Amino acid sequence: MLWLLLGARPDLSGACTTLVAGRLATADGSVMASHSNDGDGATAANLLLVPRAEWQLPAERTVSNGQLPQVARTYAYFTKVGGYASLNEHQVGLAESTCVAVFEGQRGAGAMLDIVDLSALALERANSSRRAVETMGELAERYGYYDAGESLLVVDPTEAFIFHVLPDPSGTSAVWVAQRVPDSHVGVVANSFTVREVDLHDGERFLYSRNMVDVALSQGRWGPGVPFDFTRIFAGPEPGHKYASGRRMWAAFRLLAPAAAERLSPWYSEYVSSAPYPATLPASNVSSRSLRQVMRDYYEGTQFNLASGMAAGAFASPARWSAPSNVSGNWERPIAISRTILSYVLICREWLPAAVGGVLWLAMHAAHTSVYSPFWAGMTTADSPLPEGYTVNAYSRVDRGVGAWQASRFVFNAAQLHFDEAIRQVRQAQELWESRAEALLDRGVAEYVAGNATMAMLANRTNAHAVAAVSAWWALSDDIMLSVAYPSVTYPAWWLDSTDVAFQDGPPPSPEVPPPPTVKIAQV
Repeated sequence: MLWLLLGARPDLSGACTTLVAGRLATADGSVMASHSNDGDGATAANLLLVPRAEWQLPAERTVSNGQLPQVARTYAYFTKVGGYASLNEHQVGLAESTCVAVFEGQRGAGAMLDIVDLSALALERANSSRRAVETMGELAERYGYYDAGESLLVVDPTEAFIFHVLPDPSGTSAVWVAQRVPDSHVGVVANSFTVREVDLHDGERFLYSRNMVDVALSQGRWGPGVPFDFTRIFAGPEPGHKYASGRRMWAAFRLLAPAAAERLSPWYSEYVSSAPYPATLPASNVSSRSLRQVMRDYYEGTQFNLASGMAAGAFASPARWSAPSNVSGNWERPIAISRTILSYVLICREWLPAAVGGVLWLAMHAAHTSVYSPFWAGMTTADSPLPEGYTVNAYSRVDRGVGAWQASRFVFNAAQLHFDEAIRQVRQAQELWESRAEALLDRGVAEYVAGNATMAMLANRTNAHAVAAVSAWWALSDDIMLSVAYPSVTYPAWWLDSTDVAFQDGPPPSPEVPPPPTVKIAQV
């Protein structure tokens, strides 16, 4: 059974933000991408290394709704436990964002694959981004895709693609498209499709499913002589509320491509039909720091700054909590949110051996109060297990001093006591530990290329750094508690002056109490 979504507006506002940068848009020639896995805040994150393998054929590969033929050899890759695959040994990387599509599949209707399946199959089988796109597209068409509309940014050391996929109307196949990111551009996907006009005759820049045009025609969503706008044809409305997707695109573009973004407005009539933003914009000098900065953004420096105004409270916190179901309204949706499970930045470098050319910068929990630690692509094939703190996290258990996810969660919650003061401490710690990590990576590349270090040696160093950063984050949560907790708390004057607070007039006066009644005593 397949659902056609015309008026429905699924709430994906807790979902993911992704960024991509072509090799000529970056400061060093890397291809980069980033992803935040934003959920309901009730899931702990863990990282997993899936080893390479060889298979005696014929063999079957189990997927979420069946089995499909296995291939003779599969590559090693990083993945989130129970989630999307991230980076493989050939520096092929993925960044996922759930989107609203006009067709929504259902498991059990005949289709075999969801987006987690596609991401894993792509990194198991592809040694380039283009091949990863083709692999996902071919498998989704042949075996059927039943998941929500989805986007994957697909990168390797030379190319990047924006891949969109949704179920087809039959519920047994898929519709998909992939647009090559121009080398000098950056792109953003924030829970809405972004690929617009598809050149149906340009196989270098666009790849798409064999049924894409026929489905658009048969469903009355497109006609000849009109530009083939994939988003207008196949996208549903913005998730949750207006501006939930588009404003994040605007925010990311203004930070990564400020010159090109000057002509963009944060306001628009309707995202799908008005096409307020292109899929990509020209940019330059983008770095891994640039992407980490964007992943931590909550509209600072704009009129939408979530760390200002009465809703931010006296201590300027950008955190916004859920409202009761019987109260209408919405908060602004930033890139950095409290419900983030994990986020990462991928670096892919053509001029280096794959083992050290690919890097996964990983942060647990909310990016703006977490720390990014790097892991080499070569760790996927080296005999170097991941640090315990990145594999043992549980939502309902605290492994104090060990768990990376809980360490960042503790820092986030401690910071809410006096956010405007605490965030300064957090940013100082982020700068310290991420600068150390950058130096560690530079040293590792030089030694590995010169033949003076093995991948096992480099992995041991980055693992030790990650463990030390986790320990520092546990200590940071204590430091914040000691430095900003009572009795050092002082309310800001602007907040006390607000009539909503009613501080200036003091406590309300006592209500007037009528005098006691006069009692007449009868004369005896």
